[in-house]
Parts: sequence; C-alpha cells; structure tokens
Amino acid sequence: MAVDAMPVTDLVARIAAGDRRAEHDFVRQYERGVRALVRRHCRPNDPIADDLAQDVLARVLERLRAGAIRDAAALPAYVQATIVHTTSAEYRARRATDGPAALDDMPATDDPVERLGSDQLAALLRQLLAQLPVARDREILVRFYLDEQDKDEVCRSLAIDAAHFHRVVFRARERFRDLLHRAGLGGP
Repeated sequence: MAVDAMPVTDLVARIAAGDRRAEHDFVRQYERGVRALVRRHCRPNDPIADDLAQDVLARVLERLRAGAIRDAAALPAYVQATIVHTTSAEYRARRATDGPAALDDMPATDDPVERLGSDQLAALLRQLLAQLPVARDREILVRFYLDEQDKDEVCRSLAIDAAHFHRVVFRARERFRDLLHRAGLGGP
C-alpha cells in the first residue's frame, strides 16, 4: 500500500456514498496487488491475466457501490475471493470449450508442436500417477496440478487441514519424484 493510501474504512464508506474520487483511490491502492495475485492464479504468460484483473476490480467496485461490503476489514478477503472465483471461472469455461474455438484462447507463446509434446508428456505422467501406491497422493497431485483446482477446494474434498496442505503436497511430490526416477524420467 502506498504511503498516501487512504484507510480502507474511509474508502468503503466513500465509495458506497458515490464518491468517484474514492473509487479512483481504491483502484490506485489495490490494482498492483490484484494484478499480481491474478497472474499467480493464471497460467504462465496467459494474456488474459490483465483482463481478469480489470474484471476483478470492476466487480469489487460494483459491490462497494451497492453497499454490499459494509465491513471494511472484510475487503481484502473479498478481493482475494473474487480473484479466485474469476480466474477459476475463466479456466473452467476454457476447459468446456473444445474444438477450433479453443485455438483462439491459446497464449501467443504456445507452439502447436511443443503443445503436442506437452500433451504426450501429460499422458505419460498421468500413467505414472496412476501407479502411485497412495491414493491420496494421486488425488492431490491430479486435482491441484493437472485439474488446477483451488487449494481450499482440494482441502475440503480430501479432508486435509489447510495448514498441512503444503506438507501433504510436498510428500506426494517426493513420492512421485521417486517414481519418475525409477521410470528413468527424473533428473540426476
């Protein structure tokens, strides 16, 4: 947050009262963080990230104008939830779109030959994942990395305490890495 940043309570109240200057201040204070978090939730180099960041800011402003966010302390959590929802919805919509239209959504840096190699590698990795002896390891790796499900969603569905999520994922990755080495696909 900038040195001249306005307290969140003032922003929320002023935006709800229709103050356009407060809206500008909100965007100035939150835009950089929103863009960074959206990029973090998007695929690398995905050109849609900037558009999604704008969508997030517009949605939050809309809710603030409507007075739907009364508790200023809840604003950062609401912004974060909006980021997760917006990016997840974008990628769900992309998965539902198969066929020629999906080519338009490919990042500009995507090479069809490289994509074919990636698809073949993904198929091989899925076969190796199926060989993991611990079902929870398979499930968490597929859901989090391949299906790109949100951490909280994975935790709920697998009954994992969110505080231990990274430890569980780390152990699953280590067991998978051992399997890759045995298959001759691991590094040195």
